[in-house]
Amino acid sequence: MGNYTYYCEIAEDYTYEFPKGVISITWKREYNTKVNRCVSYSHRVWVQGPKGGVKMVKDREGNTYGYVTENEELMKEFMWVKLKAQTLPHYN
Repeated sequence: MGNYTYYCEIAEDYTYEFPKGVISITWKREYNTKVNRCVSYSHRVWVQGPKGGVKMVKDREGNTYGYVTENEELMKEFMWVKLKAQTLPHYN
């Protein structure tokens, strides 16, 4: 099974654990609870699969859900989010 990377956009400082901004977390079984917490604090969440497909799984600002790989505008937005993403050392 390949790795799935979550890109979580957090708009406000809700907690000491996740700073405001975009967090990148590569899913591993031992990180399941941490990924779920990051997703719960996020306004928008994208998931990139092992084959490169991108899916939006959470969007509090709009109604965009599902695969966005074929949508050029949404992929541009995702690429900017991916470039801004920071990894937390204890999550990857």
